[in-house]
Amino acid sequence: MRTLTVPRRPTAGLREALVLVAVSLGQFLIQLDLTIVNVALPSIGADLGVSASGLQWVVDGYNVAMASLLLIGGRLGDRSGHKRVYLVGIAVFALGSGLCAVAPTAGELTASRILQGIGAAIELPATLAILSHTFTDPRRRAQAMGIWASVAGSSLVIGPVLGGALVAAFGWRSVFVVNLPVVVLVALLTVRTVRAGDIERGVRSLDVRGQMLGSAALVLLAGGAIEGGRLGFASALPAGLLVAGALALVGFVIAERRHPDPVLPLGYFRNAGYAAANVNGFVMGFATIGLLFVFSLFFQQVQGFSPVGAGARFLPLTVAFVITGPVVGRLIDRLGHRMPMASGAVLVAVGALLLLRVDAGSGLAPVGWPFVLIGVGYGLLSTPMAAAVMGAVPPERAGMASSTNLTARLVGGVFGIAVLGASLPNTVVDAPDFPQRFVDGLHAALIAAAVVAMAGAVVALRGRADR
Repeated sequence: MRTLTVPRRPTAGLREALVLVAVSLGQFLIQLDLTIVNVALPSIGADLGVSASGLQWVVDGYNVAMASLLLIGGRLGDRSGHKRVYLVGIAVFALGSGLCAVAPTAGELTASRILQGIGAAIELPATLAILSHTFTDPRRRAQAMGIWASVAGSSLVIGPVLGGALVAAFGWRSVFVVNLPVVVLVALLTVRTVRAGDIERGVRSLDVRGQMLGSAALVLLAGGAIEGGRLGFASALPAGLLVAGALALVGFVIAERRHPDPVLPLGYFRNAGYAAANVNGFVMGFATIGLLFVFSLFFQQVQGFSPVGAGARFLPLTVAFVITGPVVGRLIDRLGHRMPMASGAVLVAVGALLLLRVDAGSGLAPVGWPFVLIGVGYGLLSTPMAAAVMGAVPPERAGMASSTNLTARLVGGVFGIAVLGASLPNTVVDAPDFPQRFVDGLHAALIAAAVVAMAGAVVALRGRADR
């Protein structure tokens, strides 16, 4: 009798596809926790007694931890191998998710969100580095990055809708439980398909001083922005945090210029495409993550939508992004990086300005069409940025390049939430003047987002058209 033998390893083409699934799902989970939590914020606030500024910390505790440690996460991958680091990051992220699900107080929830962010910081740079080493052909790599960005961006579609449905059916804690089965699948795929030998190791040291100064600068500046919105920027606490953050940032730049193997090599920023991609990473995070935060509160606290209804109103933005991402990935070889990035930033700015027509009684149309423009702009920005930074560095610095661009995006998100959130009223929702005060703050936030997006377009246009 003939016996069937099952190949112990997938074929090359299948392996590439499964690697793409593994890293895309990992990126998806991290992005999901940027969006799925937004629609749960009012429920968290009501259950745990958290104010608007406290809710900012629930979101930014995750963002700040991730953004402040991404550079060291990329460095660890370059030094120790991205497969190993990816698996460690997944495990830490899962632990943080489980602790979030059982957190009894706002403080413990924020601490658990920080642990999630640490895991994400370890995991996230490895996704792009593994992808870059697996797909060696530039055209196939660009296509894979387009799919990677689109899958991650689909969390913007799935996150609000799934989050709303979970909160309505099971309560806000379920938005963290849902991570756990996906983590198991990602870990199994990674163990099976990612080759440790695909990763070159070329890093000598970890630059602890630079990492500490960079993390301190981000935490202090973000804390100053959030507390400034609550107490006023002339108050002692936010002013002191901002001054200390500025000093830490100066110290970080000095340390990086002097270190022989810095965590953030500043010399790569002489490459115009690399610099423009990272500036626009900040722009994309500031505008999109910041607007998701303020509109999640607007739809529920001002317009009275349920979590499911609020999530559904983001569909025009997120569907537009998911459709745009893979198309741009296929066209980068002909278009280069500069024009898609500039066009994307302009569309984000135009969409934000069109949203100035929104008031407390607005229906779907005044929100939907501007969201479509912002979603297309997001898609035009995302894939060219990833391709530009990975093409500007040697293979052994793939983790550094990936983590730098992802840090730029997340730092933008941290300050987008802090700055745009600071324009919102920090009063009880039931106050008679709350809806109008919220709309006034929302309009100020939209203008700020548009200004930042247009600055990104200018930077992109001034760079060289790398192809």
